[in-house]
Amino acid sequence: MNEVRWGIIGTGVIAQSFAADFEYAKTGTLRAVASRSKEAADAFSERYNIELSMVDYYSLINSHEVDVIYIGVPNHLHYELTKACILAGKHVLCEKPFALNQTQAAELFELAKKHDVFVMEAMWTRFNPTIDQALEWVEEGEIGPLQSIQASFCFVGSKDPENRLLNRELGGGALLDVGIYPIFLAQLFFGKPDFIQNQALVGDTDVDVFEQLLLGWDSGQLASLEASIISQQPNRAVLSGSNGYIEFGNNWYETKSLTLVKHEGAERSVEFDFPGMGYQFEIEEVNRCIEEGLNQSPNHSWQDTLNLLASMDEIREDIGVFYPNEPEPCDCGHDHDIEEHHHEHGHHKH
Repeated sequence: MNEVRWGIIGTGVIAQSFAADFEYAKTGTLRAVASRSKEAADAFSERYNIELSMVDYYSLINSHEVDVIYIGVPNHLHYELTKACILAGKHVLCEKPFALNQTQAAELFELAKKHDVFVMEAMWTRFNPTIDQALEWVEEGEIGPLQSIQASFCFVGSKDPENRLLNRELGGGALLDVGIYPIFLAQLFFGKPDFIQNQALVGDTDVDVFEQLLLGWDSGQLASLEASIISQQPNRAVLSGSNGYIEFGNNWYETKSLTLVKHEGAERSVEFDFPGMGYQFEIEEVNRCIEEGLNQSPNHSWQDTLNLLASMDEIREDIGVFYPNEPEPCDCGHDHDIEEHHHEHGHHKH
């Protein structure tokens, strides 16, 4: 087929990072951008050399000038816009979290299957070369059987209650914004957990601002995870086995380096040399899947997204964080591979 033509919905920080890295992708053309502000759309298109600038999201969604649309707007709009894209016959890469909850995501995947379009959650970290290297080392037994994972994603966000991070109406909170990353890492290696324990701090705007999570599997593995929008950390990730460990560089979710440390003390470090922040790798994955006629990526599947949202739904239910007009947990008969989990929890009002 001809080169895949892309459109971007949104002009915020994450959309800017995505557009900046697009030039490093080996395939695909960035053709259009849409914003609710003409000034923002025009400035964005000029900055990133994009031919078409649109003021209405739906003008882009219904345009014949694009094949796939990247959705980079606040969380509460993901479901609505992804659904509109699918109904318009467009392929979709939607920023994480793919939806507010598993019920929404399951509906969208059913719709994507019906309309035969490619849809993927934009879990860009999955396509960072360091992740593939870690998967390879674990698979080859370099650290022995993998026993535990430690990972965090913490930073100090805005204190403005109207900011998307703290605004309940916009799907705010630490879990959906950054907690999803360490949960993704744990579930990439171990699958969906058999139990979840959590301690969380809920802020004045009724969204979570800090949590410590312990995920466990009946086979004996554990993951100790942390997420915060009120405290700073080096944000390291460590995969520990019986014969050594793998440590990612600081800010592990976007790092270009990782180190293998053996039980006897031998070390091997790998540094990847790629431009930008690494968004080009997920762009290339989407292009590859579309060209091969796939509806989903085998490397970050629909089931992977459903499993992530199932864990986050359970955590939010435990700590009492809900979003306006959120549908009830799904009992609609679809097989989403949801099991009853044992859990313990605590939460505190900040």
